[in-house]
This record gives sequence, structure tokens and C-alpha cells, in this order.
Amino acid sequence: MASNDLGLPETSRRALQEITERGRRAAHWLESERGYRRIYMGGAPTAGLGSPKSDIDIFVVLDSRAPASSEQLAFEGARVDIEYLELTSLRRLVDTCTTFRSTAEDLEQIGYATRSRLDSLTRFLLGEIVVDEDGALGALLDRLADRCEEYQRLLVARHATDVENIGDDVTGALLNGDLPGAEYQSREALYRAAEAYLAGRGDYYLNTKWLWAKWARTAGSGLGDGPDAVVGAILRDPHLPSPGDAVHRNLWLAQDLLAMATTGYRYRPVPTAHPAHCRRQPTDSLLRTSDSYLVTQQTASQAASQAVALSGPGVLLWGVAHGRTEREALRLVQAQLAEDGVSVPLDEISGYYRLLRDHRLIT
Repeated sequence: MASNDLGLPETSRRALQEITERGRRAAHWLESERGYRRIYMGGAPTAGLGSPKSDIDIFVVLDSRAPASSEQLAFEGARVDIEYLELTSLRRLVDTCTTFRSTAEDLEQIGYATRSRLDSLTRFLLGEIVVDEDGALGALLDRLADRCEEYQRLLVARHATDVENIGDDVTGALLNGDLPGAEYQSREALYRAAEAYLAGRGDYYLNTKWLWAKWARTAGSGLGDGPDAVVGAILRDPHLPSPGDAVHRNLWLAQDLLAMATTGYRYRPVPTAHPAHCRRQPTDSLLRTSDSYLVTQQTASQAASQAVALSGPGVLLWGVAHGRTEREALRLVQAQLAEDGVSVPLDEISGYYRLLRDHRLIT
């Protein structure tokens, strides 16, 4: 899990502590006044994020059908947001999302795991149980915490699917000649890919507005020539001068972040590729399933797509190749694999490189 150290001013730290303490008191007030038996807090403050203006988020878990709408009430001069959940629904969500089973032929689980559902489940994982009279919440939280590795894969896959969908919007904007729209959407793709990268490193909280705070605490800002420094500078200033166009730069960086998030390998991405060096197709997208790594390509008609299955080391090569000569890419991949105790001859890596070119995954 991610560290909660954000380097906040002491006044902000005290304010967040007061918010969480007030949330506990509000939960106990709901227990005594309304008889609720299961209550937990969730949201930015319980995930180690937030500001002095953060709200208190209270989740009430009921046996019977939950009310259709949420509720707001004033408590000790602050706003309290109350969400109602049904125990069977929460249990189903935990059971469905704690075994990553999506395959190249069946992506139903990723479709079920919408961003809103995963947001709810992540708030539970990173939250604090305040009232749990029958122990049901504690049991569910233990199950979720015990299977974080599986849940992490699903989170990364969800972010990757979002990147693919946003990439389609980028393509549509470019076809319309809408360059400002394409640039905006390409930044959205990069932000979702950054969330995937952070989730792959154990920082799960879903909310783009906290992306930069999460990046600072998990990736850091003083990591020299590494991937975090390269991407972090662009996240902090998306309008940094670029020898190429920002749209393709953002999409290529999104591909790099997804490659590192899905495989666990880390390498230094090249934001802008020299024309003489290898390039990935900027609109290709990467999705890991339980049995493969799929790189999806748009067809010439833009009306359909096709997917190419790669191995984990193949994804590493696909990622590292961008912006580098073939010789540089092969040697970097060989060195990366050797660090992980895997010895692969250069001619074998070269054969995979040719395969990527044959499928036009790199040019």
C-alpha cells in the first residue's frame, strides 16, 4: 500500500485529523439515533489524501434494500455525505473483484468493474470501519485485503480500458480536425494511465484530482533519469515544449505507463522519438488479462479493431523499443530481464522484435 506521507503543512494535517475524528462521531451518532449496525468512513482523508476542505463520507451498510439516493446532513457545523449500501451487494462486489479472471476471450469482469464500482470498493478498502456489530464488514474487508494482488490487476485493467476508450475519442477528434479536443483527450488518457501505474505500485485511490498528490508520494519527484521523473515533469506541466506534437507524446507515454503497470518492469520512456528511431503506433492500446497481454490496433477503416497477444517480456520490448534504435532496445531489454534473473540471447529478442514489426506494432 502507498505511504500516507504527503508532506502537508501541519495545519492541514491537523485539519484532516479533525475531519476523520468528526466522521467517527457522526458515525456513532447515526448508530445511536437511527440504529444503524454497520458504518464505515471512506474517501480522501482515510486514504491519506484530502485537504482542510474535504467532506466527511459515511457509508451505511444495510441488510435490506438500500435507499435509492444518498443523503447530506449538517453535523458539528460540517457537511456529512451519507451513502447507503446493501450488504449483499457489497459482498457480491468484493467476491466479483477479488479474483482476476478476465481472459482474451471473455472481458465480462472488466465490463462489470466500472470505475464507479471500483471507486466504491477502493473507498471501503482504504476506509475505516466505525460500527460493525455482527462483524460482517470486518470479514469482507479481510477478504479484500488478503486478495489485493488480484484486485490490483483488475484496477490496472480498468484504467487500461479507460485509456483505450479515450484513445478512440482522440482519433475521432483528429479525424474532425479538432486539435484542441485531441490534445485535451490525450492528456486524459495520460492521466488514466498514470493512475494505472500508481495502482500497479499499490496506490489505489481513484480520483484524478488527487493524481499529482499520489504521484508525489508514490513515484516521487527526485528520481533522476528514471521513468517517474520523465513522466512526472509532464504531469506537472502538460504544455512542456516538445519536438513532436503533444497528442502523440501523451499517447506514447500512456502506453509506457500501462506497459510498466501491467508487467511490473520499469524503464525510462522516451517522450519524443527521433524520426530515424523506432516508433509505436500511438493509437494502439494495451490490456492485460489473466492469460495474455493484448495490444489492440485500430484497423484502417477506424470502424473496428484487432488485438495481438504478447508475452510479458514482449510487452517490455514493445515499450522499450519506442524512441530507440533496434540495437539499443535489444540490449536494454536483455539487461532488464537479466536483472530479474532471466537470461535471454540477443538473437531471440531480435526475433521477437521482428515479430512486432511484422504486426506493425512498431515501425
